[in-house]
Amino acid sequence: MGTGMKNSVTLKGCVVEKCIRISSLFSAFRQVFGKDYYFSGETHDFWELVCVVEGAIGVTAGEDVFLLETGQAVLHRPMEFHSFWSEKDTCPDIIVVTFAGDIMPAMKEWRFRPGKKDVEELCALLSCLSRIFQIEQRILVEKVLPGREAEAHLFVSRLENILLAACTREEEDFTRIRSAGAENYRTVVRVLEEHVAQRLTVSEVARMCSMSESAIKKTFTRYAGIGMMAYFNQMKIRRAVKLMGEGMSVGQAAAAVGFTDQNYFSTVFKRTTGMSPRAYLSGREYT
Repeated sequence: MGTGMKNSVTLKGCVVEKCIRISSLFSAFRQVFGKDYYFSGETHDFWELVCVVEGAIGVTAGEDVFLLETGQAVLHRPMEFHSFWSEKDTCPDIIVVTFAGDIMPAMKEWRFRPGKKDVEELCALLSCLSRIFQIEQRILVEKVLPGREAEAHLFVSRLENILLAACTREEEDFTRIRSAGAENYRTVVRVLEEHVAQRLTVSEVARMCSMSESAIKKTFTRYAGIGMMAYFNQMKIRRAVKLMGEGMSVGQAAAAVGFTDQNYFSTVFKRTTGMSPRAYLSGREYT
């Protein structure tokens, strides 16, 4: 280098793969809910981050029922049934952000405690939302406002960084709700998961769980907001989505989760995901 000779140096470089890449935002809001608030639940094909800024909420996520308190968060993966309600006589202040990610960690729901700065960052992000995006119905992110493209990119990058920080922390063992109803719910959901390839009736499940049909109805009304059979069908569709993502045809996936009529399977699939199985396969990448 000091000899006047021209040396050609080739560096291979270190490829750093992304762990998280958010591709679309669907909704984002911060809201304080009343002490008696109860959200009966939903299933959708995108991610949902729920962070408790203050207060406490009970959460149903898949088969589990647990408590989220101030400074705690959960990330629900696509097609995971989830619901929440106010707990501990509080008026919970929560942040919810829903999004699609074409690169996301392989995980079930992720429960974590963001750092204080991360919670403050989330609050700051929500406060500037309407300056960057066109918001409909107070929560739906419709599009980037003209001239705000760089700020929108930064918004998503900051959200990705919060999630990345969470991935580096160990998952916390949050308080599980141990009421009789919650335990009944876990029991029934486990039985349904074990028999997802079969066709079961409420009476058959009640017998397997040593419960009455009325107890099952009460349990699912409380923790799922829908009947057991509707929940079971949603579970079957979630499994079918996974199987199709692994290469099964629509017909094979339908048969694998106990549907003998492919037309009925398509009807239930569209009711659950908002699109037909073939449209889902051609237009969505399940992450």
